[in-house]
Amino acid sequence: MKIFQWNDLLNNNFHTPYFAKGCGISIGSFDGLHKGHGLLLSSLVQSCTSENLLKGVFTFPRPLPSIKYSDEYLGDISTLNQRLHFFEELGIDFVIIADFDKEFAQIKGIDFIKSLCTICNLKLLAEGVDFKCGFKGATDVQAIKYFAEHSGLKTIFVDPVYYKNGNDIERISSSYIRQKIKYGFLSTVEEMLSRPYELDLSDFNQTAIEKKKIIQVLPPENVYFCNKKDKEVRVEITENQILISDYCDRLYF
Repeated sequence: MKIFQWNDLLNNNFHTPYFAKGCGISIGSFDGLHKGHGLLLSSLVQSCTSENLLKGVFTFPRPLPSIKYSDEYLGDISTLNQRLHFFEELGIDFVIIADFDKEFAQIKGIDFIKSLCTICNLKLLAEGVDFKCGFKGATDVQAIKYFAEHSGLKTIFVDPVYYKNGNDIERISSSYIRQKIKYGFLSTVEEMLSRPYELDLSDFNQTAIEKKKIIQVLPPENVYFCNKKDKEVRVEITENQILISDYCDRLYF
């Protein structure tokens, strides 16, 4: 899987030979890569395969809520390295990473999509039905459909996926999963992610880690016994630290 930096592609101002046959792209933070994301990216992969297009994702180093709502943000569900791993597992050919800085935030949505068409030879765009992009999220699905009809761009818009728990039905979203992790509903989280919640500690090499250094959302303060390959590791989450009985770079709750 190839990884591009958006600013590097912008500097070329035209599509590189890599994109010669055209591509399909889905844009988003994809934090957690939950069942809704899985359905969207599977639709992208299937459509691109049938159209003989490259399969791509446009994403950001951190989920956008960490920038837009930093005061109330609970933490990431997955690190960028985890997300890149998940993308590759799903059959994505390339990922474009963009910094969501002031300049990027000011771009109008249709201008952004036009840039993807020019630079990446975009032929197909796959998104959720409530997707918005561009300055202040002003470009919605209807605006994208209008542009697509007049430019020859193919589009796929995928419906949400819901989680049912008894009589309660909730749309699966990254924000909902963050809340469930925070309050310790880890079996529910596992169902929505289709895998156990994974804490990425690959940037650390110690058994006592300050909580403030971890960008991922943490379960409540408690003692947990997490999976580490063929054995369990005792993990204590306190007010200020995570204490691990046997260091490992991944913890599965």
